[in-house]
Order: sequence, then structure tokens, then C-alpha cells
Amino acid sequence: MTASTTATGPGAKIDTEFVRHWSERYPITSDRRVLDEIGPAVAARGHYTMDELLVVGRWKATRATGYMRRNTAEDVEAITRLALTAPDHLAHRVLRLLAGVLDPMASALLTVVHPDRFTVIDVLAIKTLRAHGELDAWPSYPAYLQLCRGLANRTGADLRTLDRALWKWGKDH
Repeated sequence: MTASTTATGPGAKIDTEFVRHWSERYPITSDRRVLDEIGPAVAARGHYTMDELLVVGRWKATRATGYMRRNTAEDVEAITRLALTAPDHLAHRVLRLLAGVLDPMASALLTVVHPDRFTVIDVLAIKTLRAHGELDAWPSYPAYLQLCRGLANRTGADLRTLDRALWKWGKDH
């Protein structure tokens, strides 16, 4: 097996070719609104609005938006403002103060604003990492983020590209 094909099947470690192959198959148009419009607007303003929270909620997990609607606009602003200024290892915990926001949604909200610093944790990415021997059990978000930063560094990918590859492999398998 050549170096470029080492991570094509289950059990093989994730490598540069794996990330390239699977990230190219991700439906990138689904990211455009949240990453190209909402993320920069939230970063510039320093907080989410209720409408932006719900758009990101639909992008990550439509079923959570009903719970997310229970938040007040004031809470969304205050909590997201605080989270976006918190240290990386605590930001997701602050976002969990919002109704309908657990670690996967919190990670999505952080990723949209800072895709260079955060990545999305979800069942499909975890499935991929476990199948390829990179992870044994569901980790805490800080541990997951550290693992993904290491994988991104090892494969020469940015966090968003790595996440797209992990999600797409998990979705297809």
C-alpha cells in the first residue's frame, strides 16, 4: 500500500490523502451561508442574534431549533458575547447555557465564527475517528478539539477541511 492510499479503509489511520479525498466529496454549498455570511457578521459584532443562532441550528441539527427558540434575544446576545471572548477550553461550556445547545451545537456555533480555531464535534465525525483507530470513546469537547488540531497539523489540512472529510466519510459509511 502506498503512502497516498493508507487511510482509505476502516482501521487505517487518517492521512493527507484521506482528508483530500473525503473533503472533496462534502457538499460545500451547505456551508456557504453560515461560514461566508453569518460567521463574519457575528465575529464583527461580537455576538449572535436569535435569527443567526437559528440558522446555524438548522445547519447543524434541525431538530434542536425548537428548543433553541426558547431562548430570549437578550440571552442569546449576552451568552454568545461571553462565549466568544472565553478561553477556547471554556467557550463551549458557556454556550451550553442556551436552551437547545449541547456540545455538538456549541461547537458548530464556535466553528462558524472561528473555523481556524474550532471544529464541529458530532456523531459522524466520531464514527469516522473510531473506525480509523484515532479515537476509542466519545471525548470531551476540549479533548476532541486537541485531537482534531493534531490531525489537521499531521495531514496539512485546516480544521474545516478535516471536519468535512470526517463528516462525509461517516455519512457515507
